Amino acid sequence: MAKIAIVKHNGSQTPYAFYTDIDLKKDDLVVCDTQNGYETGRVLRITDSNQGVKPTRWIVSKVDTKSHVERVEKEKRISYLKQQIDMRRNEFTDEYINELISLKDKAMYSLLKELNELTSKSNTKYEIELKDSFYFTTKEVKCKADKCGNFYIVTTPISYWQLQYSIEQVKEMISTGEWKVIDQ
Repeated sequence: MAKIAIVKHNGSQTPYAFYTDIDLKKDDLVVCDTQNGYETGRVLRITDSNQGVKPTRWIVSKVDTKSHVERVEKEKRISYLKQQIDMRRNEFTDEYINELISLKDKAMYSLLKELNELTSKSNTKYEIELKDSFYFTTKEVKCKADKCGNFYIVTTPISYWQLQYSIEQVKEMISTGEWKVIDQ
């Protein structure tokens, strides 16, 4: 059985009566079929009887404001996250960005390696003075190198591998930036 909803349209002070078979409550936003076409309005009250009012038209639907509010909140969150990402991205230097790219891109790694070789003046393989023991980092891990004759024995914390490198190999890896000597 149809009920009667008393609705006040936006911008109007006059309440109007409409038939409805939709479950509505006070203050719901609805779309009404009026003589001027579809208009929105707020439900003032719902009644079962037509006490002095004679509706001639129907309420078309209830407006889903919850989904709209959720969409607006989602867009605000997306905008906020993009802004935070841009702020973080701006904190990185070009050098650091290039280094990150070179971790995944072999061509970029080769280009940066060659550029470093060409621009490095004080860190050539002939000018590097190595200690008998030192720590260094690679792109993946921190390691230790111990001199043993004409070689260095490198110990990595990953499974405690021990690898042997010639002094020239060690100097080359340091001069190209593959290894970075650190203080321990």
